[in-house]
Amino acid sequence: MSEYEVVLLRHGETVGYDGDLGLTPLGEEQARERGAALAKEITPETVVRMPHARTARAIATAVGLREALVEAGIEPGPLHPDPWFDNLRYSLHGRGVDTSDAVTERLTLTGDLPDWAREYDRFDSDYRSVAAAGGPIEYWLHNPTLYFEPPHVAAHRFWRGITEVGRDAPENLLVVAATHSAPMRAFLATTLGEDPGEPHNLEEIRVRVRPGGGADVTFRDRTTAMTVPPHLPPWIDRDWFESYGR
Repeated sequence: MSEYEVVLLRHGETVGYDGDLGLTPLGEEQARERGAALAKEITPETVVRMPHARTARAIATAVGLREALVEAGIEPGPLHPDPWFDNLRYSLHGRGVDTSDAVTERLTLTGDLPDWAREYDRFDSDYRSVAAAGGPIEYWLHNPTLYFEPPHVAAHRFWRGITEVGRDAPENLLVVAATHSAPMRAFLATTLGEDPGEPHNLEEIRVRVRPGGGADVTFRDRTTAMTVPPHLPPWIDRDWFESYGR
């Protein structure tokens, strides 16, 4: 395996968090600007792969990033959805769904609410400025829940995504993944030992993976040396994990 780098990027500004919604015009511009900035550091021999989460806002972000790279003369690989980099998941009637789907059903309910809906309301009932600033993710990281994907599971699946995209990595591989702040913050909290707060739209985590399983995780001005987790803890069901989002 060759050394490679993964750039995890939070999606651009979204229309809202009360459904699977896309980007605002500003969010689209943020994605293009970030793509143009990335293009300046990409050398001709770099191989660029572009997985993304499966929400509308992550897809739109990936599209804007790729368009900017192409305009700059870069030839990235095709966009492709990758569930390992998905948004925070939710147990809705026993099915693992994106939180965007959970809130869509929550908003159809009135009167006495079932437990799952009350838990969602504790997580978020604003869907706009508070959500954009990361308030719900702050709650999720610091409070046990019954229906949300646990933070450590989100961190483990990010690590799996990082290793899978680099399997049989060619020389000079760069992976650019449009994703979400919840798994990004869980990944950072388990790496740094603390929650660094909400990443800005299109802010990045960089993970440089070396042969042998070593990795350097960089966020803002802080780099932490890690070993890619060699196995899942026994309390994560392997069959479920391996079929994640599939």
